[in-house]
Amino acid sequence: MTRQWLQRLRPDPDGAVDPAMPSAAIAGAVELLGTGPARWAVQTAEAIAAEILEQVPEHGGGHGPVATLRRSTESAVLAALRLLLSESPRGISELTDETLAGCREFARRGIPLAQVLRGVRLGHARLAHDLAAAIEEHVPADQRLAEVRRVNDLLFTYADSHASMMAEEYIAERDRWRGSDEAARRAIVDDVLAGRPVDAVTAARRLRYDISRTHLAAVLWCDDADGRTPVAERLHRTAMAMTRTMEAAGMLLIPADSVSAWVWFALTDEDSADFPGRAERLRAGPGRAHGVRAALGSPGAGPQGMRRSHLGALQAERVARGSGQSGQWLCDFREVRLLALATADPEQAHWFVQDVLGPLASSGDRVRELRETLRVYLAEERGLRAAADRLHVARNTVTYRVRRAEELLPTATTASDSLELRLALEIARHLDT
Repeated sequence: MTRQWLQRLRPDPDGAVDPAMPSAAIAGAVELLGTGPARWAVQTAEAIAAEILEQVPEHGGGHGPVATLRRSTESAVLAALRLLLSESPRGISELTDETLAGCREFARRGIPLAQVLRGVRLGHARLAHDLAAAIEEHVPADQRLAEVRRVNDLLFTYADSHASMMAEEYIAERDRWRGSDEAARRAIVDDVLAGRPVDAVTAARRLRYDISRTHLAAVLWCDDADGRTPVAERLHRTAMAMTRTMEAAGMLLIPADSVSAWVWFALTDEDSADFPGRAERLRAGPGRAHGVRAALGSPGAGPQGMRRSHLGALQAERVARGSGQSGQWLCDFREVRLLALATADPEQAHWFVQDVLGPLASSGDRVRELRETLRVYLAEERGLRAAADRLHVARNTVTYRVRRAEELLPTATTASDSLELRLALEIARHLDT
């Protein structure tokens, strides 16, 4: 009877529930645990991941590593709930697939084992705290002490087994990785990206790619991890298709994590000069695998150009994952570099939007519609017909929305302040303020 409180778990209605695990895995958890507990687990796991990132920043380093951590914490919380709901709990005999993948990635990225295990301890401590709060809310007073003891005993056993198996898997993967060709290639790339001196001849031999040439960097990632074709295969197929479309002289692909890869294409000087046209051909070119998206840097020469192009691609990836670029499969850094610069510090960007837009920065579909109309109107140099065509509405609708949007702007901001206003509208679209 005391286990029934677990089935009454519900997520915070004011918080988002955005699973990081594949939809099939979430559906399985819902079927086994129920919708409420599964959604509570996802929301709790996101808070756990955020706390781990704050206390152990080595777990971060971009969207891919954060997504890996979130999948791992989600699977661990769901596994803990299944254990607590079981009539005859036996602990755990193996790690979940998501935890295994995360553990192996931590080893390949060189995160110290002590930091990995610290993240495990932080996660279990936060889970125990949140479950204790739920017991306080849902379990009758005369049963609380016994249920707290039961939950703590099971969680301690679970955490101990979880940490031990992670340590074993980490050490095995670290030893395998250290002796691999892939690790040697990644070490050279890490040196280039860190700006450390690299012998070009040795690097070319090991990478099978000439780092002295002109490079175009790309970040590839897969939004759909549920497809039948493995993600790594889809990323490689897309990189090869891009190589053919651009007629690149060479290509280097380095796996970044389980769902993304870093790629460099070797270009001639003529290719680099004609890059805008080649970027358009990439957008329309055939061969992109299902679910794969890409972000491009700007062409650059030599090891420094390889590094700079990669950093630009990472910034383009960040922007592409924002709401403003969600409908495109390819994002070119040169098209979004102003937005990338303006949103490098999200908190400062948010303040800027609030100061410039005032009430027009409010949440809600209606205000968002007014912002988007004003953004397109200014982008089209105040052309009503062009704005109406882009928005697929009547000219009178554009006129009304623009007037209403301008009424919401602070008195210190007017539609004539085109630079700050247009930038604030672009940032708001990206941040989905």
